[in-house]
Amino acid sequence: DLSNYLYEYHIESKTLNRHLLLDMDGQNEQVKKEQKLDIEAIAQRRGVYYLFPSGSGPNRIVQFAIDPNDFSSIVQHDVSNLYTSIRETFHISEEDFNIEGAIFHQDNLFLFNRGNGPNKMNGIIKVIEKEGSPSLTFTPITLPRINGQIAGFTDATLVDGKIFYLAAAEAGDSNYYDGEVSGSQVGVIDPISLLPEKAETLSLDYKFEGITLYQDRPSEYVFLLCDDPDNNENKSTIHQLRIAK
Repeated sequence: DLSNYLYEYHIESKTLNRHLLLDMDGQNEQVKKEQKLDIEAIAQRRGVYYLFPSGSGPNRIVQFAIDPNDFSSIVQHDVSNLYTSIRETFHISEEDFNIEGAIFHQDNLFLFNRGNGPNKMNGIIKVIEKEGSPSLTFTPITLPRINGQIAGFTDATLVDGKIFYLAAAEAGDSNYYDGEVSGSQVGVIDPISLLPEKAETLSLDYKFEGITLYQDRPSEYVFLLCDDPDNNENKSTIHQLRIAK
């Protein structure tokens, strides 16, 4: 069971009290960059939501499992062993490791590594469920450039058997520090071949980092996108994106 595989890497499991999720006088996101857990990806499996950290720093290795019907019990796990195994298996340096998206497909886990480090290791890590210990694969993915800059994954979701992904480009070679935004794109990848099928630039000004299906209409999909303004205003905008079927 893939859930057990993810959990076997935990050092300590904790239950967070419900009050921690409620009123914190507006301070629940006011943390220093070096302290934040950097939860970057969410995927649903068998009614449970799994929240994955980026792994782009020593404190960014805590995964959460949430039952949406019972927010009083949120389980957290240390996934540093899993992330270390991925990096060592595929020779991905700490500076190049940056998980930004996650999906489950046919009971396998797909993690989307954003190629915004020095070696631009953009690709999909597949955790294949097998008897005993699951195996790992890494598929490098080269995306169309945005405004002349290399694009890297920022999120992904699975809809009707297709991966809809977001990618962004920004100046710099850091998986930790933000660079000047060059734009964002949306695209489709086949989950079996892992080959990109199409992509389109959405904006040269916004860095979109979150995508979810909002409505499945007869002739189109309606997605919600969340942007990251990379400023100190602590404000993000939810955008609506329509894609024809």
